[in-house]
Amino acid sequence: MDRDEAIYNVIEKRREEYTELLKNSLEMLVERLKGKVERVSIFGSYPRREPNLFTDLDILIIMETEAPFLKRIKQIYSLLSLPVDVDILCYTPEEFERLKKRRFFKDIREKEVVLYEKGRP
Repeated sequence: MDRDEAIYNVIEKRREEYTELLKNSLEMLVERLKGKVERVSIFGSYPRREPNLFTDLDILIIMETEAPFLKRIKQIYSLLSLPVDVDILCYTPEEFERLKKRRFFKDIREKEVVLYEKGRP
């Protein structure tokens, strides 16, 4: 085995391990948020099946809360405490209703994968 092949094998093994860590993180995320939020979905590169060593989890959370935007984000990051990079957007149902027609949110809604929705199995 030459040096390039050895490097490739190490990188591929790490990619596989990280992909598994991403999958496990999604399961933890749903378990920790279930019953506390209205809806959780994922968007971005992970649901497009393009995970690599630079992949993070892009999460959209809809929940009832009185907390200001930044405080609720901080609370969720603290609650989740996941071992992978996560970008979280968290809106109340009313906020999301106002925002969902904006291009950015239309893109998310077209490509998202819903992980949890209150009242659905």
